[in-house]
Amino acid sequence: MGSDDSKKMSDLKHRILVNGLAGLLVILFIVIAELPGFRWIFTGGMAAIIGVALFEFYGLARKKGYAPARALGIVFSVAYVFSIFIKTGGPYSTLGSFWQNSPEIMLAFTFVATFAAFSSPKKEAIVNIATTLLGIVYVVIPLGLIIRIAYFFIYGGQNDPYFEGTFWLFYLLIVTKSADMGGYFIGRYFGRHKLALRISPNKTLEGAVGGLMTCTGLSLLVCLVGKLFHVFSHFSYVAALIMGLIIGVVGQIGDLAESLLKRDAGVKDSNSLPAVGGILDMVDSLIFTVPIVHIFLKIYYT
Repeated sequence: MGSDDSKKMSDLKHRILVNGLAGLLVILFIVIAELPGFRWIFTGGMAAIIGVALFEFYGLARKKGYAPARALGIVFSVAYVFSIFIKTGGPYSTLGSFWQNSPEIMLAFTFVATFAAFSSPKKEAIVNIATTLLGIVYVVIPLGLIIRIAYFFIYGGQNDPYFEGTFWLFYLLIVTKSADMGGYFIGRYFGRHKLALRISPNKTLEGAVGGLMTCTGLSLLVCLVGKLFHVFSHFSYVAALIMGLIIGVVGQIGDLAESLLKRDAGVKDSNSLPAVGGILDMVDSLIFTVPIVHIFLKIYYT
């Protein structure tokens, strides 16, 4: 076995190990998400993950010589995630209109504070304000919707006796990441035709198709399992097929979008986790698929 093959095998083992450990933590995280005493802990954990992903995005911007307001953005991201949890309702629905509108208030405050932070003529206001706010729009707002999905059926007016929000989180993560893993393995062993050579040289058309098929198949499988546990009662197999196709396409676009940012910054990974990069690398496809699932729930169940 040549040195290149040995390196690929080592990277594969690291990828499986890191993703496996991450998967176990995510499962534990999702299980506690619906327990009343742990909902604040789940929200805090999500705030930490989103904050790290935003920090890594700002690191890419700094590689380009920009100077986004990192502290301001990260403080906002944490506050924004908690504000979404408060706005969701439930036992916090009586806190008054200020708290019920706190996500919008946080957004408005961040816009004003960002402009104020670069008010000096020497601070290259246009590019630094733009990169600061892009991090909020690209990372924080989409991933913050995970909180809405988690508690949609508890506080969203749905009279379902089961923890359906938990299953939707499982659905979101399993289906999204199945496209990543299916695309990786199929592209690794069968990939011949490059998909987007200038953006991500290692991605192939065969891998993209394989990821799409894996994603769609898992969507149907999770739908079946959900029905066996008396959840997804209104989620038809046709809807599961369509959602699998949409998530498969949109998730891969999200992966390519982050690859575009990394290539522009001249880096291979957003951070230094073995074989998988950083937190931003692990959630890049979710940034695009979380809003899709949230919109689907809003339309399908209301």
